[in-house]
Amino acid sequence: MHKSPPIRYNEIMLRHFLLISVLGMTLAGCLNQPGLSAGTSAALTPYVTRTSIVQATLQPPPTLASPAITALPTQITHTVSKGEDLGGIATRYEVKIKDLRAANPEIDPRMIPVGTVLIIPSGDPAQDAYQPTSIPTPVILLKTGTPACYPDAAGGAWCLMDVENNSGAAVEDISADFVLTGSDNTNSQFRTAFGLLNRLPDNAAFPLVVYFPSAPAQPWQINTRLRTAFPVIKENERYLKFSLENATINISKDGHSAKVSGLVALQGDQTDANIIWVAAAVYDAAGQPVGVRRWESQVGLESGSGLTYDMNVYSLDGPIQRTEVQVETRP
Repeated sequence: MHKSPPIRYNEIMLRHFLLISVLGMTLAGCLNQPGLSAGTSAALTPYVTRTSIVQATLQPPPTLASPAITALPTQITHTVSKGEDLGGIATRYEVKIKDLRAANPEIDPRMIPVGTVLIIPSGDPAQDAYQPTSIPTPVILLKTGTPACYPDAAGGAWCLMDVENNSGAAVEDISADFVLTGSDNTNSQFRTAFGLLNRLPDNAAFPLVVYFPSAPAQPWQINTRLRTAFPVIKENERYLKFSLENATINISKDGHSAKVSGLVALQGDQTDANIIWVAAAVYDAAGQPVGVRRWESQVGLESGSGLTYDMNVYSLDGPIQRTEVQVETRP
Protein backbone atom coordinates (compact mmCIF):
# COMPACT_ATOMS: atom_id res chain seq x y z
CA MET A 1 0.00 0.00 0.00
CA HIS A 2 1.24 3.32 -1.01
CA LYS A 3 1.40 5.98 1.75
CA SER A 4 1.38 9.68 1.08
CA PRO A 5 4.32 11.54 2.29
CA PRO A 6 3.76 13.29 5.63
CA ILE A 7 4.41 16.65 4.07
CA ARG A 8 1.30 16.31 1.85
CA TYR A 9 -0.94 15.69 4.86
CA ASN A 10 0.39 18.65 6.64
CA GLU A 11 -0.33 20.92 3.67
CA ILE A 12 -3.97 19.81 3.56
CA MET A 13 -4.39 20.42 7.26
CA LEU A 14 -2.83 23.82 6.95
CA ARG A 15 -5.16 24.80 4.11
CA HIS A 16 -8.22 23.75 6.13
CA PHE A 17 -7.02 25.80 9.04
CA LEU A 18 -6.51 28.84 6.91
CA LEU A 19 -9.96 28.48 5.31
CA ILE A 20 -11.65 28.24 8.66
CA SER A 21 -9.77 31.30 9.89
CA VAL A 22 -10.80 33.32 6.85
CA LEU A 23 -14.46 32.31 7.27
CA GLY A 24 -14.33 33.27 10.92
CA MET A 25 -12.85 36.67 10.20
CA THR A 26 -15.45 37.32 7.48
CA LEU A 27 -18.29 36.40 9.81
CA ALA A 28 -16.87 38.62 12.53
CA GLY A 29 -16.65 41.51 10.07
CA CYS A 30 -20.27 41.04 9.06
CA LEU A 31 -21.40 41.05 12.68
CA ASN A 32 -19.58 44.32 13.25
CA GLN A 33 -21.38 46.13 10.38
CA PRO A 34 -23.86 48.87 11.37
CA GLY A 35 -27.38 47.57 11.77
CA LEU A 36 -26.22 44.08 12.68
CA SER A 37 -26.05 42.74 16.22
CA ALA A 38 -23.63 40.16 17.50
CA GLY A 39 -25.36 39.93 20.86
CA THR A 40 -22.95 42.35 22.48
CA SER A 41 -23.12 46.01 23.46
CA ALA A 42 -19.86 47.00 21.82
CA ALA A 43 -19.81 50.65 20.60
CA LEU A 44 -19.91 51.24 16.87
CA THR A 45 -17.19 53.31 15.24
CA PRO A 46 -18.71 56.10 13.09
CA TYR A 47 -17.36 56.80 9.63
CA VAL A 48 -18.09 59.20 6.80
CA THR A 49 -20.55 58.08 4.16
CA ARG A 50 -21.48 59.66 0.84
CA THR A 51 -24.81 61.50 1.02
CA SER A 52 -26.93 62.97 -1.72
CA ILE A 53 -26.06 66.58 -2.67
CA VAL A 54 -28.94 69.05 -2.62
CA GLN A 55 -28.44 71.95 -5.02
CA ALA A 56 -29.35 75.23 -3.26
CA THR A 57 -31.58 77.59 -5.22
CA LEU A 58 -29.64 80.87 -5.55
CA GLN A 59 -31.75 84.00 -5.28
CA PRO A 60 -30.74 86.79 -7.67
CA PRO A 61 -29.29 89.86 -5.87
CA PRO A 62 -31.71 92.77 -5.45
CA THR A 63 -31.62 95.30 -8.25
CA LEU A 64 -30.71 98.76 -6.96
CA ALA A 65 -32.11 101.70 -8.83
CA SER A 66 -29.42 103.83 -10.41
CA PRO A 67 -29.08 107.28 -8.86
CA ALA A 68 -30.88 109.96 -10.76
CA ILE A 69 -28.62 111.88 -13.11
CA THR A 70 -29.14 115.60 -12.95
CA ALA A 71 -29.70 117.46 -16.14
CA LEU A 72 -26.62 119.60 -15.50
CA PRO A 73 -23.44 119.00 -13.48
CA THR A 74 -22.96 120.79 -10.21
CA GLN A 75 -21.70 124.29 -10.79
CA ILE A 76 -18.28 125.36 -9.57
CA THR A 77 -18.62 128.48 -7.45
CA HIS A 78 -16.23 130.83 -5.68
CA THR A 79 -16.99 133.03 -2.67
CA VAL A 80 -15.25 136.39 -2.92
CA SER A 81 -12.84 137.24 -0.10
CA LYS A 82 -11.29 140.56 0.87
CA GLY A 83 -8.86 141.92 -1.72
CA GLU A 84 -9.99 139.63 -4.56
CA ASP A 85 -10.94 140.89 -8.01
CA LEU A 86 -12.12 139.28 -11.23
CA GLY A 87 -8.60 139.13 -12.67
CA GLY A 88 -7.19 137.19 -9.74
CA ILE A 89 -10.17 134.84 -9.57
CA ALA A 90 -9.97 134.17 -13.32
CA THR A 91 -6.25 133.35 -13.01
CA ARG A 92 -6.89 131.01 -10.10
CA TYR A 93 -9.42 128.92 -12.04
CA GLU A 94 -7.61 129.29 -15.39
CA VAL A 95 -10.54 130.95 -17.15
CA LYS A 96 -10.76 134.12 -19.20
CA ILE A 97 -12.03 137.29 -17.52
CA LYS A 98 -14.62 137.82 -20.26
CA ASP A 99 -15.97 134.30 -19.67
CA LEU A 100 -16.10 134.92 -15.92
CA ARG A 101 -18.04 138.14 -16.48
CA ALA A 102 -20.39 136.42 -18.95
CA ALA A 103 -21.15 133.70 -16.38
CA ASN A 104 -21.95 136.38 -13.76
CA PRO A 105 -23.65 139.20 -15.68
CA GLU A 106 -25.29 140.63 -12.56
CA ILE A 107 -21.90 141.40 -11.00
CA ASP A 108 -20.40 144.85 -11.34
CA PRO A 109 -16.63 144.19 -11.74
CA ARG A 110 -15.90 147.55 -10.12
CA MET A 111 -17.85 146.67 -6.97
CA ILE A 112 -17.89 143.05 -5.83
CA PRO A 113 -18.97 142.71 -2.18
CA VAL A 114 -17.05 140.24 -0.03
CA GLY A 115 -19.13 137.08 0.28
CA THR A 116 -20.51 137.29 -3.26
CA VAL A 117 -20.78 133.82 -4.82
CA LEU A 118 -19.47 133.74 -8.40
CA ILE A 119 -20.19 131.01 -10.94
CA ILE A 120 -16.95 129.72 -12.47
CA PRO A 121 -17.60 129.06 -16.20
CA SER A 122 -17.24 125.44 -17.25
CA GLY A 123 -17.33 125.91 -21.01
CA ASP A 124 -20.86 124.49 -21.17
CA PRO A 125 -23.24 127.40 -21.90
CA ALA A 126 -26.26 125.46 -20.65
CA GLN A 127 -24.59 124.70 -17.33
CA ASP A 128 -23.30 128.23 -16.84
CA ALA A 129 -26.76 129.68 -17.52
CA TYR A 130 -28.46 127.23 -15.14
CA GLN A 131 -30.47 128.81 -12.36
CA PRO A 132 -31.76 126.66 -9.47
CA THR A 133 -35.54 126.59 -9.30
CA SER A 134 -35.74 126.33 -5.52
CA ILE A 135 -35.64 129.59 -3.60
CA PRO A 136 -34.78 129.46 0.11
CA THR A 137 -37.12 131.01 2.61
CA PRO A 138 -35.53 133.84 4.61
CA VAL A 139 -34.97 133.10 8.27
CA ILE A 140 -36.06 136.67 9.08
CA LEU A 141 -38.73 138.54 7.15
CA LEU A 142 -37.86 142.19 6.57
CA LYS A 143 -39.89 145.08 5.28
CA THR A 144 -39.03 145.97 1.69
CA GLY A 145 -39.73 149.17 -0.19
CA THR A 146 -40.90 149.73 -3.75
CA PRO A 147 -38.26 148.57 -6.24
CA ALA A 148 -37.06 150.96 -8.94
CA CYS A 149 -34.88 150.44 -12.03
CA TYR A 150 -32.94 153.10 -13.92
CA PRO A 151 -31.50 152.73 -17.44
CA ASP A 152 -27.88 153.61 -18.25
CA ALA A 153 -26.17 154.69 -21.45
CA ALA A 154 -24.82 151.17 -22.11
CA GLY A 155 -28.29 149.66 -22.46
CA GLY A 156 -28.37 148.14 -19.01
CA ALA A 157 -30.40 148.94 -15.91
CA TRP A 158 -29.57 149.52 -12.25
CA CYS A 159 -32.28 148.28 -9.88
CA LEU A 160 -32.55 149.26 -6.21
CA MET A 161 -34.91 148.36 -3.39
CA ASP A 162 -34.85 149.62 0.18
CA VAL A 163 -34.83 147.02 2.98
CA GLU A 164 -35.73 147.96 6.53
CA ASN A 165 -34.60 145.92 9.51
CA ASN A 166 -37.27 146.03 12.20
CA SER A 167 -36.57 142.55 13.57
CA GLY A 168 -35.16 143.72 16.91
CA ALA A 169 -31.57 142.59 16.22
CA ALA A 170 -28.87 142.94 13.58
CA VAL A 171 -29.35 140.96 10.36
CA GLU A 172 -26.81 139.85 7.74
CA ASP A 173 -26.59 138.23 4.28
CA ILE A 174 -29.65 140.02 2.92
CA SER A 175 -30.56 139.40 -0.72
CA ALA A 176 -33.61 139.63 -2.96
CA ASP A 177 -34.55 138.28 -6.37
CA PHE A 178 -35.46 140.75 -9.12
CA VAL A 179 -37.43 139.80 -12.22
CA LEU A 180 -37.39 142.54 -14.86
CA THR A 181 -39.97 142.10 -17.63
CA GLY A 182 -40.07 144.20 -20.80
CA SER A 183 -42.95 145.86 -22.59
CA ASP A 184 -43.80 142.70 -24.57
CA ASN A 185 -44.31 140.72 -21.33
CA THR A 186 -42.13 137.89 -22.68
CA ASN A 187 -38.53 138.95 -22.20
CA SER A 188 -38.16 138.43 -18.44
CA GLN A 189 -34.72 138.58 -16.86
CA PHE A 190 -33.72 137.29 -13.43
CA ARG A 191 -31.00 138.66 -11.12
CA THR A 192 -30.25 138.55 -7.39
CA ALA A 193 -29.67 141.85 -5.56
CA PHE A 194 -27.28 142.18 -2.60
CA GLY A 195 -26.44 144.83 -0.06
CA LEU A 196 -23.17 146.76 -0.10
CA LEU A 197 -22.53 145.70 3.52
CA ASN A 198 -22.87 142.27 5.11
CA ARG A 199 -24.68 143.52 8.19
CA LEU A 200 -27.74 145.73 8.65
CA PRO A 201 -28.26 147.01 12.24
CA ASP A 202 -31.62 147.00 13.93
CA ASN A 203 -33.89 149.96 13.08
CA ALA A 204 -31.81 150.74 9.99
CA ALA A 205 -32.64 150.71 6.29
CA PHE A 206 -30.41 150.45 3.24
CA PRO A 207 -30.94 149.54 -0.43
CA LEU A 208 -30.11 146.30 -2.20
CA VAL A 209 -28.71 146.80 -5.68
CA VAL A 210 -28.37 144.72 -8.86
CA TYR A 211 -27.38 145.44 -12.46
CA PHE A 212 -29.00 144.09 -15.63
CA PRO A 213 -26.39 144.44 -18.43
CA SER A 214 -28.93 144.07 -21.27
CA ALA A 215 -32.24 145.36 -20.02
CA PRO A 216 -35.46 144.56 -21.90
CA ALA A 217 -37.47 147.24 -23.68
CA GLN A 218 -39.31 149.75 -21.52
CA PRO A 219 -41.76 150.20 -19.87
CA TRP A 220 -40.63 147.65 -17.29
CA GLN A 221 -42.54 145.46 -14.92
CA ILE A 222 -40.53 144.75 -11.76
CA ASN A 223 -41.20 141.84 -9.43
CA THR A 224 -39.13 141.13 -6.32
CA ARG A 225 -38.95 138.58 -3.54
CA LEU A 226 -36.80 138.66 -0.41
CA ARG A 227 -34.43 135.72 -0.73
CA THR A 228 -32.17 135.57 2.34
CA ALA A 229 -31.89 137.32 5.71
CA PHE A 230 -30.22 135.76 8.73
CA PRO A 231 -29.64 136.80 12.34
CA VAL A 232 -26.05 137.75 13.10
CA ILE A 233 -24.19 134.96 14.90
CA LYS A 234 -21.44 135.92 17.39
CA GLU A 235 -21.81 139.58 16.51
CA ASN A 236 -19.26 140.81 19.06
CA GLU A 237 -16.59 138.51 17.62
CA ARG A 238 -17.23 139.14 13.93
CA TYR A 239 -18.07 142.85 13.92
CA LEU A 240 -16.17 145.57 15.74
CA LYS A 241 -17.60 148.58 17.58
CA PHE A 242 -16.99 152.06 16.19
CA SER A 243 -18.32 155.59 16.20
CA LEU A 244 -18.89 157.91 13.23
CA GLU A 245 -17.49 161.38 13.81
CA ASN A 246 -17.41 164.65 11.85
CA ALA A 247 -19.84 163.22 9.28
CA THR A 248 -20.41 165.72 6.50
CA ILE A 249 -22.80 165.51 3.52
CA ASN A 250 -22.74 168.14 0.77
CA ILE A 251 -25.31 167.82 -2.04
CA SER A 252 -24.40 169.52 -5.32
CA LYS A 253 -26.46 172.46 -6.61
CA ASP A 254 -28.10 170.41 -9.34
CA GLY A 255 -28.87 167.66 -6.83
CA HIS A 256 -27.30 164.89 -8.87
CA SER A 257 -24.34 164.12 -6.59
CA ALA A 258 -23.46 164.18 -2.91
CA LYS A 259 -20.04 164.39 -1.28
CA VAL A 260 -19.83 162.21 1.83
CA SER A 261 -16.93 162.42 4.30
CA GLY A 262 -16.14 161.84 7.96
CA LEU A 263 -14.07 159.78 10.40
CA VAL A 264 -14.51 156.18 11.53
CA ALA A 265 -13.23 155.84 15.12
CA LEU A 266 -12.63 152.27 16.25
CA GLN A 267 -13.35 151.78 19.93
CA GLY A 268 -10.50 150.60 22.15
CA ASP A 269 -10.07 147.31 24.02
CA GLN A 270 -10.89 145.18 20.97
CA THR A 271 -9.21 143.58 17.97
CA ASP A 272 -7.76 145.76 15.22
CA ALA A 273 -9.89 146.17 12.10
CA ASN A 274 -8.73 144.80 8.75
CA ILE A 275 -11.95 145.59 6.91
CA ILE A 276 -13.40 149.12 7.04
CA TRP A 277 -16.31 149.82 4.71
CA VAL A 278 -18.46 152.94 4.43
CA ALA A 279 -21.60 152.70 2.28
CA ALA A 280 -23.75 155.66 1.27
CA ALA A 281 -27.23 155.69 -0.29
CA VAL A 282 -29.00 158.73 -1.76
CA TYR A 283 -32.79 159.18 -2.00
CA ASP A 284 -35.06 161.42 -4.04
CA ALA A 285 -37.97 163.55 -2.81
CA ALA A 286 -40.32 160.55 -2.89
CA GLY A 287 -38.03 158.58 -0.59
CA GLN A 288 -36.94 156.28 -3.41
CA PRO A 289 -33.25 155.19 -3.48
CA VAL A 290 -31.56 156.60 -6.59
CA GLY A 291 -27.90 155.77 -5.99
CA VAL A 292 -25.45 153.84 -3.80
CA ARG A 293 -21.69 153.59 -3.38
CA ARG A 294 -19.22 151.88 -1.06
CA TRP A 295 -15.84 153.18 0.13
CA GLU A 296 -13.24 150.61 1.20
CA SER A 297 -10.11 151.38 3.21
CA GLN A 298 -6.86 150.10 1.74
CA VAL A 299 -5.23 149.99 5.19
CA GLY A 300 -6.19 148.51 8.54
CA LEU A 301 -7.25 150.38 11.64
CA GLU A 302 -5.75 149.90 15.09
CA SER A 303 -7.99 149.60 18.10
CA GLY A 304 -8.69 153.02 19.56
CA SER A 305 -7.64 154.95 16.43
CA GLY A 306 -9.56 156.68 13.61
CA LEU A 307 -9.62 156.77 9.82
CA THR A 308 -11.11 159.39 7.47
CA TYR A 309 -13.28 158.56 4.45
CA ASP A 310 -14.29 160.68 1.47
CA MET A 311 -16.39 159.77 -1.59
CA ASN A 312 -18.97 161.07 -4.07
CA VAL A 313 -22.34 159.39 -4.68
CA TYR A 314 -24.27 160.06 -7.88
CA SER A 315 -27.98 159.91 -8.61
CA LEU A 316 -29.29 157.56 -11.30
CA ASP A 317 -32.46 159.62 -11.68
CA GLY A 318 -33.80 162.76 -10.02
CA PRO A 319 -32.29 165.24 -7.58
CA ILE A 320 -30.97 163.98 -4.25
CA GLN A 321 -32.92 165.00 -1.17
CA ARG A 322 -31.50 162.72 1.54
CA THR A 323 -28.39 160.63 2.20
CA GLU A 324 -27.88 157.63 4.50
CA VAL A 325 -24.47 156.33 5.62
CA GLN A 326 -23.71 152.89 7.06
CA VAL A 327 -20.33 151.67 8.36
CA GLU A 328 -18.97 148.16 8.86
CA THR A 329 -15.71 147.27 10.65
CA ARG A 330 -14.44 143.70 10.96
CA PRO A 331 -11.27 141.98 12.19
